[in-house]
Amino acid sequence: MTKCRFWEDRYLPIEYSIENIRNEDGYFSLCLLKKGTAVLEIDGERCYVSAPALLCLKPDLNAVILKSNNLQIKSIFFAPEFINRNLSVERITADDYDVTCKLFDFPNFDLFYKTDDLYNCIIPFEATELSRVEFLFDSIIEQLSVQPDNMWSCRARMAIIRIFDCAAKLFEGTFGVNQESDTLVDCILTFIEFNIEKQFTIEWLSRQYSTNRTTLMSEFKRVTGKTINEFVLDKRIDLSKQILAFTNISIEELSEKCGFSSQSYFTRAFKKKSGLSPLQFRKKAVENRIKEFQT
Repeated sequence: MTKCRFWEDRYLPIEYSIENIRNEDGYFSLCLLKKGTAVLEIDGERCYVSAPALLCLKPDLNAVILKSNNLQIKSIFFAPEFINRNLSVERITADDYDVTCKLFDFPNFDLFYKTDDLYNCIIPFEATELSRVEFLFDSIIEQLSVQPDNMWSCRARMAIIRIFDCAAKLFEGTFGVNQESDTLVDCILTFIEFNIEKQFTIEWLSRQYSTNRTTLMSEFKRVTGKTINEFVLDKRIDLSKQILAFTNISIEELSEKCGFSSQSYFTRAFKKKSGLSPLQFRKKAVENRIKEFQT
């Protein structure tokens, strides 16, 4: 638990560590191995892991570091109630959570639970993506340790939502099957996922990936069914919906964090896509949860 310095005797179910991957009762763990190697024991099974890698550990999963060499890690531990008071391990593991998840924009916890012979909760990834993943972990650690204002928990929650998205993309890149592979488009999709808050143009992407505008646009549309601008806008709107639903971040700050050039453009684009203004959407999301869960 982390004590909130803005409200007396208020503790929130989230912690961080830069030393270990310890498990807490009822807490999910997101662990970034940024450097080194380790031998882990996960539910009695030994495995070797080399950085960079991301661990997604569910609450009842016993994981310990048996041996390590030059290991550097950063871990975030949180109860699902930190994301929303209506979330719990019991609700997440219920048979109908997929439906609940879609109805209320709750995060998808598949990476914590859908293990198999290939995936054991460890997602290795390329070193080129490390800085962006670490940035999200650092932003959470900063909010928890500094608590610069009374929005610190909302910003930490926002970063957790982003880590969920990035982890899904990393998983897809490592374990994805039965998908049409296109090196150029895959690179662009990864860049978009990890840099959604940045401003970039098709011309800039063309130069960055040594191609021309026509080839880039046609290949991207062939693989995704959308233009680059359509895809980026949809991604930013989807991200903003989750942030609106589960935080009180101001519309100005949210629009910046989601990569919109201005608050007014964000509001127009959001209303065109959803039929509601951002504030109307936030109000409706809260009302729908109260109606469904009585809290």
